[in-house]
Amino acid sequence: MNTAFQTSFPQRLLRLALAASLAMTVGSALAQTQTKPARASGYVASESDPAARPARAELSIYRGPSEDTLATIRQRGTIRIGVVPDEPMVMVNAKGELSGYSVDMARRLADDLGVDIEFVQTSWPQVVPDLLGHQFDVVISGLWVTMPRALVVNFTQPTADEGVYLVASQKLAPNAHHMADFNKPDVRIAVDANTVQAQLAKRVFPKATLVTDLPNPLEAVRTGKVHATLLPTIAPSLVEEKGAGQLRFPLDKPLATTRAAMAIRKGDADFLNLLNTWIGLQRDDGWLDDRASHWSSQGDAAK
Repeated sequence: MNTAFQTSFPQRLLRLALAASLAMTVGSALAQTQTKPARASGYVASESDPAARPARAELSIYRGPSEDTLATIRQRGTIRIGVVPDEPMVMVNAKGELSGYSVDMARRLADDLGVDIEFVQTSWPQVVPDLLGHQFDVVISGLWVTMPRALVVNFTQPTADEGVYLVASQKLAPNAHHMADFNKPDVRIAVDANTVQAQLAKRVFPKATLVTDLPNPLEAVRTGKVHATLLPTIAPSLVEEKGAGQLRFPLDKPLATTRAAMAIRKGDADFLNLLNTWIGLQRDDGWLDDRASHWSSQGDAAK
């Protein structure tokens, strides 16, 4: 018997075994790559889903933010701020000049970014569509944080807490001092349709007659067209003072409170983080509280 053959035979068996093992390993790995879902348990990816592709191909679907708002602002040299006139957040004088709590915030933000500022006036029904339509970069106007809005825009951390107050007509409701006095069929309460105020009025005053077709509910109360309205504000004393004896606050406390925040388009986490950092710094410094106190004061706010 050939000695060389005896020596090499075990080696050949070993090589064959190693080759078979390697083939099985590669086959198993390929099978996992082709069949293992690319997402968490409970999700079954279809062949057309990019998440079902091998890891190397999956890398191509990861993208950065859909827009870089901060880079756009810096390149333009101007930040565009969406505002809605609403005392004391945004006030417009006879010359068209803006002032108010939100205006102060917008100007300070622009200064800290080292850019100019442009205010773009809009309306409450149009403010979110205008933001999504790139009419401005950010809303700084006391915009309430609501779930329907949060589905289409990103809110920053809150910038203010507002009370929703019952404001009554001195002419039509001079002796009404309790909620029950306004929860009657013959009491007309004006609110804008499809708003938080409208929902709150239905819940708190279910027997009252809600009027939703007036362009300015507060003005309707002042002129005696309706008995009351629900008004969100951080400065009830300012509203009462400017009512010139025609408006009154029959209740000691607001009916509810709500939070206001800045709003930006979705898809830009970097800009959202920047704004949140900036708001946190202004709050820690005491500047936000100082401005809120300033514009809540009837003497200062009236200037």
